[in-house]
Amino acid sequence: MATVASTFDRLCRVIQSNEQFTETKGLARVGAGGFFLGLTLMAGLQLVIFSPTFAQFGAYVFCISLFHWLEFFLTSLFNPHTLSFDSYLLNHSPEYHMAMGASVVEYFIESLVFPSMKAIWPVTVLGVTITLTGQTIRTWAMWQAASNFTHQIAEVKRENHQLVVDGIYRLCRHPSYCGWFWWALGTQVILINPVSIVAYALVAWRFFKERINIEENYLDEFFPDKYPNYRREVWSGIPGVDGVWFPTSLNLSSVAVALGVSAAKSDA
Repeated sequence: MATVASTFDRLCRVIQSNEQFTETKGLARVGAGGFFLGLTLMAGLQLVIFSPTFAQFGAYVFCISLFHWLEFFLTSLFNPHTLSFDSYLLNHSPEYHMAMGASVVEYFIESLVFPSMKAIWPVTVLGVTITLTGQTIRTWAMWQAASNFTHQIAEVKRENHQLVVDGIYRLCRHPSYCGWFWWALGTQVILINPVSIVAYALVAWRFFKERINIEENYLDEFFPDKYPNYRREVWSGIPGVDGVWFPTSLNLSSVAVALGVSAAKSDA
């Protein structure tokens, strides 16, 4: 036992002094993140397939893991020069970790106290549908934006920065935010967490409202001849953010054009 403890202590000291583990672009750190997500992806899938008792939680773990892996994967395709452990968004923020932790705690407490509530499978299926739809919207937006998509708000206009108004951006101005918003709510519907559903909706709505307002101030500066008109004509993608709860101008032709256009420019 002492040998195991000594070995573990040495391993910890080596890791703490090795930049491959401590630096955000360190290969070991990036690899560890991918290995962890691979484990959780498979663990979630195993629970869905082989454990009826924890299938709900397994679906949640799978969707969470898929989201973080896709964030890294799409960044690696289009922005390899910025690729790092941060690209997984696993270290997004303390608030994000607290929200995830609170939702898991709520799920297991309610599973013990109100087990019948967690057995409403049509609700869980609805949650999976909402989550995967949100994931598809966000992934589509990142794919279309390609190398112009970043996880940080652009405060300085890049030389090749262009305003996209076609494809999925015909349907809403911020499809990546729209997708993330519905993805977040869907994860709580999967778990049938009534408290977290309300809390996630309120917190996510406030977060994206503030972020969109900040981002669009920059976009007005970057594209003064184009963005104000685009902003007036196209829904933000988040219900109620600019006083519009749904895309009133949406029509079948817009959807058809969006599905047929694959130009990749910018989500700004």
